[in-house]
Amino acid sequence: MEHQEELLNIAEISIAIAGFSGLMAAFLQRGGLEKLDRVRFVNLFVTAFSTLVLAYVPIVVADLSVAIWSYSSLAMIGIWLFSVGIGIVYVVPAIKDHGEAAGMAPGALIWIPSFANVLVQFLNVTGWFWESGFLAYLFGLFVYLYAACLMFVFVVIYRPDKEGLS
Repeated sequence: MEHQEELLNIAEISIAIAGFSGLMAAFLQRGGLEKLDRVRFVNLFVTAFSTLVLAYVPIVVADLSVAIWSYSSLAMIGIWLFSVGIGIVYVVPAIKDHGEAAGMAPGALIWIPSFANVLVQFLNVTGWFWESGFLAYLFGLFVYLYAACLMFVFVVIYRPDKEGLS
């Protein structure tokens, strides 16, 4: 497979983020986490782990099919849809319980690139504007890494209280 090195580098970065978030959650759990903090840690871990899985999808698909990037983009859209469902069930109620300020900035900074990513991945699956390719899929992986890093910032640095102050 042609781009295996790049995918493995992204997998290494995402596993480091997931591992560090798990370690941090274990230490902070002793101090008592609020519901929103637990949701943030789960989001961070799931996003980093999703990036890891998505980095390996093309490597697995390469042995099964010629349309590596189309199937990989399709898997990315599926994971995104699953994440949206989980978000509606768990994240939205936690944000509502904690206050509106807790979800405004993170929501805008994460969902806008995510919607753009879904559009790019859909175009990659259909081959509408270009032949399906690695660069569109790589863009999607970078969006996932961006979201994981941003969630890490929200867990560690930006933790608004109910009044919206850090």
